[in-house]
Amino acid sequence: MQEIIEQARNLFRERYGRKPVVYGVAPGRVEVLGNHTDYNGGYVMSAAIDRVTVVAAAKSSSAQCRVFAQQKGAESVFTLDALRQSPRDRWADYVKGVVVELQKAGVPIEPFEAVVAGNVPIGAGVSSSASLEVATAMALLELHGADLPRWEIAKLCRRAENEFVGMPCGILDQFSSVFGEENSILFLDTRTEEHEAMSLPADSFGLILIHSMAQHTLVSGDYATRYRECMEAAAWFRERLGEHVQLLRDVSWEEFLQWEAQMPEPLRRRARHVISENRRVLDGREALHRGEVTRLGDLMFASHESSRVDYENSTPELDLLVGLAREHGAIGARLTGAGWGGATINLVEESRMEEFARRVAEEYSRRTGIQPGVHRCHIAPGARAFRE
Repeated sequence: MQEIIEQARNLFRERYGRKPVVYGVAPGRVEVLGNHTDYNGGYVMSAAIDRVTVVAAAKSSSAQCRVFAQQKGAESVFTLDALRQSPRDRWADYVKGVVVELQKAGVPIEPFEAVVAGNVPIGAGVSSSASLEVATAMALLELHGADLPRWEIAKLCRRAENEFVGMPCGILDQFSSVFGEENSILFLDTRTEEHEAMSLPADSFGLILIHSMAQHTLVSGDYATRYRECMEAAAWFRERLGEHVQLLRDVSWEEFLQWEAQMPEPLRRRARHVISENRRVLDGREALHRGEVTRLGDLMFASHESSRVDYENSTPELDLLVGLAREHGAIGARLTGAGWGGATINLVEESRMEEFARRVAEEYSRRTGIQPGVHRCHIAPGARAFRE
Protein backbone atom coordinates (compact mmCIF):
# COMPACT_ATOMS: atom_id res chain seq x y z
CA MET A 1 0.00 0.00 0.00
CA GLN A 2 2.81 2.43 0.85
CA GLU A 3 4.19 2.00 -2.65
CA ILE A 4 0.85 3.10 -4.18
CA ILE A 5 0.69 6.11 -1.86
CA GLU A 6 4.19 7.10 -2.94
CA GLN A 7 3.20 6.70 -6.59
CA ALA A 8 0.23 9.02 -6.04
CA ARG A 9 2.42 11.58 -4.24
CA ASN A 10 5.02 11.61 -7.02
CA LEU A 11 2.43 11.69 -9.77
CA PHE A 12 0.69 14.66 -8.17
CA ARG A 13 3.98 16.57 -8.01
CA GLU A 14 4.65 15.81 -11.67
CA ARG A 15 1.20 16.86 -12.83
CA TYR A 16 0.55 19.87 -10.62
CA GLY A 17 3.97 21.04 -9.41
CA ARG A 18 3.36 20.70 -5.68
CA LYS A 19 2.69 18.13 -3.00
CA PRO A 20 -0.85 16.85 -2.39
CA VAL A 21 -2.50 17.85 0.87
CA VAL A 22 -4.64 14.78 1.56
CA TYR A 23 -4.93 11.13 0.59
CA GLY A 24 -7.92 8.82 0.47
CA VAL A 25 -7.17 5.09 0.46
CA ALA A 26 -9.83 2.45 -0.22
CA PRO A 27 -9.49 -1.30 -0.87
CA GLY A 28 -11.12 -3.50 -3.45
CA ARG A 29 -13.09 -6.48 -2.25
CA VAL A 30 -13.85 -10.10 -2.94
CA GLU A 31 -17.34 -11.48 -2.63
CA VAL A 32 -17.15 -14.72 -0.68
CA LEU A 33 -20.89 -15.53 -0.84
CA GLY A 34 -23.96 -13.54 -1.78
CA ASN A 35 -23.96 -13.18 -5.55
CA HIS A 36 -26.49 -10.53 -6.68
CA THR A 37 -28.29 -10.67 -3.34
CA ASP A 38 -27.57 -7.11 -2.22
CA TYR A 39 -30.00 -5.25 -4.51
CA ASN A 40 -32.56 -7.92 -3.65
CA GLY A 41 -32.46 -6.90 0.02
CA GLY A 42 -30.57 -10.01 1.07
CA TYR A 43 -27.37 -11.13 2.78
CA VAL A 44 -23.74 -10.98 1.67
CA MET A 45 -20.32 -12.15 2.80
CA SER A 46 -17.23 -10.35 1.56
CA ALA A 47 -13.71 -9.27 2.44
CA ALA A 48 -11.64 -6.18 1.71
CA ILE A 49 -8.34 -7.08 0.06
CA ASP A 50 -4.85 -5.59 -0.05
CA ARG A 51 -5.38 -4.02 -3.48
CA VAL A 52 -6.18 -0.33 -3.12
CA THR A 53 -7.09 2.87 -4.91
CA VAL A 54 -5.36 6.03 -3.68
CA VAL A 55 -6.69 9.51 -4.42
CA ALA A 56 -4.21 12.30 -3.64
CA ALA A 57 -5.73 15.78 -3.71
CA ALA A 58 -5.34 19.46 -2.97
CA LYS A 59 -7.54 22.51 -3.50
CA SER A 60 -7.14 24.30 -6.82
CA SER A 61 -6.37 27.96 -7.40
CA SER A 62 -8.60 27.97 -10.49
CA ALA A 63 -12.31 27.37 -10.98
CA GLN A 64 -11.68 24.01 -12.60
CA CYS A 65 -11.31 20.55 -11.12
CA ARG A 66 -8.61 18.40 -12.66
CA VAL A 67 -8.34 14.65 -12.00
CA PHE A 68 -5.63 12.47 -13.54
CA ALA A 69 -5.95 8.66 -13.51
CA GLN A 70 -2.64 6.82 -13.65
CA GLN A 71 -4.06 3.51 -14.90
CA LYS A 72 -5.97 5.26 -17.69
CA GLY A 73 -3.24 7.75 -18.55
CA ALA A 74 -5.96 10.39 -18.87
CA GLU A 75 -7.04 13.62 -17.20
CA SER A 76 -10.62 14.81 -16.74
CA VAL A 77 -11.27 18.54 -16.40
CA PHE A 78 -14.63 19.84 -15.19
CA THR A 79 -16.30 22.59 -13.20
CA LEU A 80 -18.46 22.07 -10.15
CA ASP A 81 -21.42 23.92 -11.68
CA ALA A 82 -21.52 21.69 -14.77
CA LEU A 83 -21.14 18.09 -13.62
CA ARG A 84 -22.30 15.69 -16.30
CA GLN A 85 -21.35 12.30 -17.66
CA SER A 86 -18.47 12.04 -20.09
CA PRO A 87 -18.77 9.35 -22.77
CA ARG A 88 -15.02 9.63 -23.37
CA ASP A 89 -13.80 9.41 -19.75
CA ARG A 90 -16.28 7.06 -18.10
CA TRP A 91 -13.89 6.45 -15.20
CA ALA A 92 -14.27 10.12 -14.21
CA ASP A 93 -18.03 9.68 -13.79
CA TYR A 94 -17.37 7.77 -10.57
CA VAL A 95 -15.45 10.77 -9.21
CA LYS A 96 -18.05 13.28 -10.39
CA GLY A 97 -20.89 11.22 -8.94
CA VAL A 98 -19.23 11.25 -5.52
CA VAL A 99 -18.79 15.04 -5.76
CA VAL A 100 -22.50 15.41 -6.52
CA GLU A 101 -23.49 13.25 -3.54
CA LEU A 102 -21.10 15.03 -1.16
CA GLN A 103 -22.64 18.34 -2.21
CA LYS A 104 -26.12 16.95 -1.55
CA ALA A 105 -24.89 15.86 1.89
CA GLY A 106 -23.97 19.47 2.66
CA VAL A 107 -20.22 19.27 2.13
CA PRO A 108 -19.11 22.57 0.48
CA ILE A 109 -16.83 21.16 -2.22
CA GLU A 110 -14.35 23.63 -3.71
CA PRO A 111 -12.39 23.19 -6.95
CA PHE A 112 -9.63 20.63 -6.50
CA GLU A 113 -6.83 18.81 -8.26
CA ALA A 114 -6.34 15.09 -7.75
CA VAL A 115 -4.55 12.05 -9.05
CA VAL A 116 -5.75 8.46 -8.89
CA ALA A 117 -3.30 5.59 -8.50
CA GLY A 118 -3.96 2.00 -7.57
CA ASN A 119 -3.41 -1.70 -7.97
CA VAL A 120 -6.99 -2.96 -7.85
CA PRO A 121 -7.32 -5.20 -10.92
CA ILE A 122 -9.75 -3.55 -13.35
CA GLY A 123 -12.47 -5.80 -14.74
CA ALA A 124 -11.70 -8.64 -12.33
CA GLY A 125 -14.91 -8.42 -10.32
CA VAL A 126 -13.23 -6.97 -7.22
CA SER A 127 -14.94 -3.60 -7.53
CA SER A 128 -12.33 -1.16 -8.68
CA SER A 129 -15.23 1.26 -9.19
CA ALA A 130 -16.35 1.23 -5.54
CA SER A 131 -12.72 1.49 -4.45
CA LEU A 132 -12.39 4.65 -6.57
CA GLU A 133 -15.65 6.08 -5.22
CA VAL A 134 -14.76 5.48 -1.59
CA ALA A 135 -11.18 6.76 -1.97
CA THR A 136 -12.55 9.91 -3.62
CA ALA A 137 -15.06 10.46 -0.83
CA MET A 138 -12.45 9.93 1.89
CA ALA A 139 -9.98 12.33 0.23
CA LEU A 140 -12.54 15.10 -0.39
CA LEU A 141 -13.98 14.88 3.12
CA GLU A 142 -10.49 15.21 4.57
CA LEU A 143 -9.61 18.03 2.16
CA HIS A 144 -12.65 20.06 3.23
CA GLY A 145 -12.43 19.28 6.94
CA ALA A 146 -15.76 17.47 6.86
CA ASP A 147 -16.85 14.27 8.56
CA LEU A 148 -19.62 11.80 7.79
CA PRO A 149 -20.56 8.51 9.47
CA ARG A 150 -19.00 5.53 7.70
CA TRP A 151 -22.41 4.16 6.75
CA GLU A 152 -23.30 7.44 5.07
CA ILE A 153 -20.04 7.35 3.11
CA ALA A 154 -20.86 3.86 1.81
CA LYS A 155 -24.42 4.87 0.93
CA LEU A 156 -23.52 8.10 -0.85
CA CYS A 157 -20.92 6.24 -2.91
CA ARG A 158 -23.57 3.71 -3.90
CA ARG A 159 -25.92 6.55 -4.87
CA ALA A 160 -23.14 8.02 -7.00
CA GLU A 161 -22.94 4.76 -8.93
CA ASN A 162 -26.70 4.27 -9.13
CA GLU A 163 -27.77 7.77 -10.04
CA PHE A 164 -24.82 9.45 -11.77
CA VAL A 165 -23.04 6.52 -13.40
CA GLY A 166 -26.29 4.65 -14.03
CA MET A 167 -25.37 1.21 -12.71
CA PRO A 168 -28.06 -0.31 -10.43
CA CYS A 169 -25.64 -1.97 -8.00
CA GLY A 170 -26.39 -2.83 -4.41
CA ILE A 171 -24.41 -1.77 -1.36
CA LEU A 172 -22.03 -4.76 -1.12
CA ASP A 173 -19.03 -3.15 -2.82
CA GLN A 174 -19.07 0.19 -1.03
CA PHE A 175 -19.84 -1.43 2.34
CA SER A 176 -16.90 -3.81 1.97
CA SER A 177 -14.48 -1.06 1.00
CA VAL A 178 -15.51 1.13 3.94
CA PHE A 179 -15.93 -1.51 6.67
CA GLY A 180 -13.17 -4.02 5.85
CA GLU A 181 -11.21 -5.49 8.75
CA GLU A 182 -7.90 -7.31 8.61
CA ASN A 183 -8.15 -11.11 8.51
CA SER A 184 -11.95 -11.00 8.80
CA ILE A 185 -14.84 -11.97 6.57
CA LEU A 186 -17.66 -9.42 6.63
CA PHE A 187 -21.33 -10.32 6.94
CA LEU A 188 -24.05 -7.82 6.03
CA ASP A 189 -27.82 -7.89 6.12
CA THR A 190 -28.47 -5.27 3.46
CA ARG A 191 -31.96 -4.48 4.75
CA THR A 192 -31.42 -4.12 8.48
CA GLU A 193 -27.76 -3.03 8.10
CA GLU A 194 -26.76 -5.58 10.72
CA HIS A 195 -23.13 -6.43 10.08
CA GLU A 196 -20.22 -8.16 11.72
CA ALA A 197 -16.60 -9.02 11.04
CA MET A 198 -15.84 -12.72 11.56
CA SER A 199 -12.21 -13.56 12.22
CA LEU A 200 -10.66 -16.37 10.22
CA PRO A 201 -8.67 -19.22 11.74
CA ALA A 202 -5.09 -17.97 11.77
CA ASP A 203 -2.66 -19.26 9.14
CA SER A 204 -4.87 -22.11 8.00
CA PHE A 205 -5.93 -21.00 4.54
CA GLY A 206 -5.82 -18.07 2.19
CA LEU A 207 -7.63 -16.48 -0.75
CA ILE A 208 -6.36 -16.51 -4.33
CA LEU A 209 -8.01 -14.35 -6.96
CA ILE A 210 -7.65 -15.70 -10.50
CA HIS A 211 -8.59 -13.25 -13.25
CA SER A 212 -9.96 -15.04 -16.31
CA MET A 213 -9.02 -12.02 -18.47
CA ALA A 214 -12.49 -12.27 -20.03
CA GLN A 215 -14.64 -9.22 -20.63
CA HIS A 216 -16.42 -7.63 -17.66
CA THR A 217 -18.77 -4.73 -18.47
CA LEU A 218 -21.57 -3.69 -16.13
CA VAL A 219 -23.16 -0.33 -16.83
CA SER A 220 -25.43 -1.70 -19.52
CA GLY A 221 -26.51 -5.11 -20.66
CA ASP A 222 -26.79 -8.24 -18.59
CA TYR A 223 -26.48 -6.70 -15.12
CA ALA A 224 -29.38 -4.31 -15.74
CA THR A 225 -31.39 -7.17 -17.25
CA ARG A 226 -30.89 -9.35 -14.17
CA TYR A 227 -31.85 -6.46 -11.91
CA ARG A 228 -35.09 -6.00 -13.86
CA GLU A 229 -35.83 -9.74 -13.84
CA CYS A 230 -35.41 -9.87 -10.06
CA MET A 231 -37.80 -6.96 -9.58
CA GLU A 232 -40.32 -8.70 -11.85
CA ALA A 233 -39.93 -11.95 -9.89
CA ALA A 234 -40.56 -10.10 -6.63
CA ALA A 235 -43.67 -8.50 -8.14
CA TRP A 236 -44.86 -11.95 -9.22
CA PHE A 237 -44.62 -13.22 -5.65
CA ARG A 238 -46.20 -10.02 -4.31
CA GLU A 239 -49.36 -10.75 -6.25
CA ARG A 240 -49.60 -14.19 -4.66
CA LEU A 241 -48.16 -13.75 -1.17
CA GLY A 242 -49.12 -10.19 -0.30
CA GLU A 243 -47.74 -6.67 -0.09
CA HIS A 244 -45.07 -7.63 2.44
CA VAL A 245 -43.06 -9.00 -0.48
CA GLN A 246 -41.06 -6.00 -1.65
CA LEU A 247 -37.93 -7.83 -2.80
CA LEU A 248 -36.90 -11.47 -3.23
CA ARG A 249 -35.46 -11.27 0.29
CA ASP A 250 -39.08 -11.49 1.51
CA VAL A 251 -39.74 -14.90 -0.09
CA SER A 252 -38.77 -17.93 1.98
CA TRP A 253 -37.25 -21.03 0.44
CA GLU A 254 -40.37 -22.98 1.39
CA GLU A 255 -42.60 -20.44 -0.35
CA PHE A 256 -40.44 -20.57 -3.44
CA LEU A 257 -40.70 -24.36 -3.61
CA GLN A 258 -44.47 -24.11 -3.22
CA TRP A 259 -44.85 -21.76 -6.19
CA GLU A 260 -41.82 -22.71 -8.30
CA ALA A 261 -43.68 -24.86 -10.83
CA GLN A 262 -46.02 -22.00 -11.72
CA MET A 263 -43.37 -19.36 -12.29
CA PRO A 264 -42.51 -18.28 -15.83
CA GLU A 265 -38.97 -18.56 -17.11
CA PRO A 266 -36.45 -17.02 -16.68
CA LEU A 267 -37.96 -15.48 -13.52
CA ARG A 268 -38.09 -18.90 -11.84
CA ARG A 269 -34.36 -19.45 -12.24
CA ARG A 270 -33.46 -15.92 -11.20
CA ALA A 271 -35.57 -16.22 -8.05
CA ARG A 272 -34.21 -19.68 -7.32
CA HIS A 273 -30.66 -18.35 -7.38
CA VAL A 274 -31.27 -15.32 -5.18
CA ILE A 275 -33.39 -17.11 -2.59
CA SER A 276 -31.05 -20.11 -2.35
CA GLU A 277 -28.02 -17.80 -2.26
CA ASN A 278 -29.44 -16.01 0.76
CA ARG A 279 -29.65 -19.38 2.49
CA ARG A 280 -26.05 -20.12 1.57
CA VAL A 281 -24.86 -16.84 3.09
CA LEU A 282 -26.62 -17.55 6.37
CA ASP A 283 -25.23 -21.10 6.37
CA GLY A 284 -21.77 -19.72 5.61
CA ARG A 285 -22.00 -17.31 8.51
CA GLU A 286 -22.83 -20.16 10.86
CA ALA A 287 -20.03 -22.26 9.41
CA LEU A 288 -17.48 -19.53 10.14
CA HIS A 289 -18.80 -19.08 13.65
CA ARG A 290 -18.15 -22.80 14.19
CA GLY A 291 -14.77 -22.69 12.43
CA GLU A 292 -15.99 -25.07 9.71
CA VAL A 293 -13.95 -23.84 6.78
CA THR A 294 -14.67 -26.94 4.68
CA ARG A 295 -18.40 -26.25 4.94
CA LEU A 296 -17.81 -22.68 3.75
CA GLY A 297 -15.92 -24.08 0.78
CA ASP A 298 -18.77 -26.42 -0.14
CA LEU A 299 -21.15 -23.46 -0.11
CA MET A 300 -18.84 -21.53 -2.43
CA PHE A 301 -18.87 -24.35 -4.98
CA ALA A 302 -22.67 -24.55 -4.70
CA SER A 303 -22.94 -20.79 -5.16
CA HIS A 304 -20.99 -20.94 -8.40
CA GLU A 305 -23.18 -23.73 -9.74
CA SER A 306 -26.28 -21.67 -8.95
CA SER A 307 -24.77 -18.68 -10.73
CA ARG A 308 -23.92 -20.85 -13.71
CA VAL A 309 -27.26 -22.60 -14.07
CA ASP A 310 -29.90 -20.29 -12.58
CA TYR A 311 -28.50 -16.76 -12.81
CA GLU A 312 -26.54 -17.41 -16.00
CA ASN A 313 -23.88 -14.84 -15.15
CA SER A 314 -20.88 -17.13 -15.48
CA THR A 315 -18.73 -17.76 -18.55
CA PRO A 316 -16.98 -20.86 -19.92
CA GLU A 317 -13.68 -19.40 -18.68
CA LEU A 318 -14.97 -18.93 -15.13
CA ASP A 319 -16.51 -22.41 -15.15
CA LEU A 320 -13.18 -23.85 -16.26
CA LEU A 321 -11.33 -22.03 -13.48
CA VAL A 322 -13.75 -23.34 -10.84
CA GLY A 323 -13.46 -26.87 -12.24
CA LEU A 324 -9.67 -26.67 -12.16
CA ALA A 325 -9.80 -25.30 -8.62
CA ARG A 326 -11.81 -28.31 -7.48
CA GLU A 327 -9.47 -30.66 -9.36
CA HIS A 328 -6.38 -29.15 -7.74
CA GLY A 329 -7.63 -29.21 -4.18
CA ALA A 330 -9.29 -25.88 -3.44
CA ILE A 331 -11.47 -25.88 -0.33
CA GLY A 332 -13.96 -23.75 -2.26
CA ALA A 333 -14.15 -21.64 -5.42
CA ARG A 334 -16.68 -19.48 -7.24
CA LEU A 335 -16.98 -16.47 -9.46
CA THR A 336 -16.68 -13.23 -7.52
CA GLY A 337 -18.50 -10.04 -8.40
CA ALA A 338 -21.12 -9.52 -11.06
CA GLY A 339 -19.89 -12.23 -13.41
CA TRP A 340 -19.95 -12.30 -17.24
CA GLY A 341 -16.18 -12.35 -17.07
CA GLY A 342 -13.88 -11.24 -14.31
CA ALA A 343 -12.38 -13.59 -11.76
CA THR A 344 -12.84 -16.47 -9.39
CA ILE A 345 -12.07 -16.43 -5.70
CA ASN A 346 -10.41 -19.57 -4.38
CA LEU A 347 -10.20 -20.74 -0.78
CA VAL A 348 -6.99 -22.73 -0.46
CA GLU A 349 -4.96 -24.28 2.34
CA GLU A 350 -2.06 -22.01 3.19
CA SER A 351 0.56 -24.67 2.59
CA ARG A 352 -0.74 -25.39 -0.93
CA MET A 353 -1.28 -21.90 -2.26
CA GLU A 354 1.80 -21.57 -4.49
CA GLU A 355 1.43 -25.01 -6.06
CA PHE A 356 -2.32 -24.51 -6.52
CA ALA A 357 -1.92 -21.15 -8.25
CA ARG A 358 0.80 -22.47 -10.56
CA ARG A 359 -1.10 -25.60 -11.61
CA VAL A 360 -4.42 -23.87 -12.21
CA ALA A 361 -2.80 -21.05 -14.20
CA GLU A 362 -0.79 -23.47 -16.33
CA GLU A 363 -3.77 -25.68 -17.13
CA TYR A 364 -6.09 -22.75 -17.81
CA SER A 365 -3.54 -21.23 -20.18
CA ARG A 366 -3.01 -24.57 -21.93
CA ARG A 367 -6.73 -25.05 -22.53
CA THR A 368 -7.69 -21.50 -23.46
CA GLY A 369 -4.53 -19.85 -24.76
CA ILE A 370 -5.14 -17.08 -22.22
CA GLN A 371 -2.69 -16.20 -19.48
CA PRO A 372 -4.75 -15.57 -16.32
CA GLY A 373 -3.97 -12.96 -13.71
CA VAL A 374 -3.19 -14.56 -10.35
CA HIS A 375 -3.37 -12.49 -7.18
CA ARG A 376 -2.76 -13.85 -3.72
CA CYS A 377 -4.97 -11.72 -1.51
CA HIS A 378 -4.51 -10.73 2.09
CA ILE A 379 -7.68 -9.63 3.86
CA ALA A 380 -7.15 -5.97 4.63
CA PRO A 381 -8.55 -3.03 6.62
CA GLY A 382 -11.14 -0.69 5.17
CA ALA A 383 -10.88 2.86 3.86
CA ARG A 384 -9.03 5.70 5.55
CA ALA A 385 -7.85 9.26 4.87
CA PHE A 386 -4.87 11.25 6.09
CA ARG A 387 -3.02 14.52 5.51
CA GLU A 388 0.47 15.00 4.11
